[in-house]
Amino acid sequence: MQCSDLRYPALLALSLQLVSTASAHAGERADLRALRDQAGAIQEAVSGTTLPDWLRNPTSASTRAGETLGTAERERMHRPTTAQVPTLPDANATATATPTQTITLLVSRALGAAALRDIFASAARPDVRVVFRGVAEGEPLVDFMRGIQAELEGLDPMPAVELDPTPFREAGAASVPLMILSGPDGEIARVAGLSDPAWLHAQVAAGRTGDLGVRGPVETISEPDMLEEIARRVAALDLAALREQALARYWTRAVFEHLPTAREPRTRVIDPVIEAKADIALPDGTRMVRAGETLNPLDRLAFGLRLVVFDPTEPAQVRTARTLGESAGALRPVYLATRFDREAGWEGFRAIEDTLDETVYLLTPDVRERFALERVPASVEAVGRVFLVREHPPEQAR
Repeated sequence: MQCSDLRYPALLALSLQLVSTASAHAGERADLRALRDQAGAIQEAVSGTTLPDWLRNPTSASTRAGETLGTAERERMHRPTTAQVPTLPDANATATATPTQTITLLVSRALGAAALRDIFASAARPDVRVVFRGVAEGEPLVDFMRGIQAELEGLDPMPAVELDPTPFREAGAASVPLMILSGPDGEIARVAGLSDPAWLHAQVAAGRTGDLGVRGPVETISEPDMLEEIARRVAALDLAALREQALARYWTRAVFEHLPTAREPRTRVIDPVIEAKADIALPDGTRMVRAGETLNPLDRLAFGLRLVVFDPTEPAQVRTARTLGESAGALRPVYLATRFDREAGWEGFRAIEDTLDETVYLLTPDVRERFALERVPASVEAVGRVFLVREHPPEQAR
């Protein structure tokens, strides 16, 4: 039987992958198995764990709120932070200098919706950013964003609004509003109870700097520190339980390439020769293959493996697979399983590897199709310039 649809580059890649995988020394396999279990657990924990409410991010709501906050933040980030004085001004233009001083206005929803809206309106200027320390305890992030979006609606221009506990920590803030004026060398002045940037700029212009005290009503910050909250919630996760749940879920989701059992010996030939449909050139322009030329990948790369394909759920096939592996001689056996016992899970998988004393891989659709596998147990190996696919009726227990 000839099979001319084996693509040369793909077969080379498959051969390299199998040779590389099978070349690990026996002493390394135990370590690889441990890494395999660990990696599988982490991957499943990430992909299968239900996110807590505070990390959920429904597209419809978060997009609307995120566009508002994100646009204001991008505009702020792209503004120059140093004074720019044109050396050759346009006679028809008026030179303007960007501010070298910025105001950070620390706030909390404890101030109330009406006060926050007034703050947003007065803070809608290039040198001011409004910052919240976090979201309410147990509150989904999207709900926080919806609330801010409601207060920002209709404002033009929009203020720069951020969610960042860092400036609260640096300022040692416990109550708000707290307005901090900073320059290139750090903090210049601060005042609590007020939120009018013009007032603070006027005080500094008059020579008053440092802590200007409490000049109006303040409220205790109601939101917890976002970074502390994240650390607390992560610490509360039962990682061991999540790992066990993830490992258990893997076998319920795994996709198998199940094949029927071989009832009689059969040998088929896979001829990997292909014909180039067009010239194949190297990056430097050198022509490697001419159109119409035939190629056999086995002429370029030795296939020093014996693929052993079997169904581990049948003890007789496991015995046959072991015999095929032990009789491989100079060839390296690579075990490919068509399926596993889902109920046995990882314990069953490890038991099969222990029986064969080798790593076992799941058969993939690509390998099944390329070697035209139909029944198992089966073996695949290169003989001369062709592949031989042999089907072996499973050994019966003695």
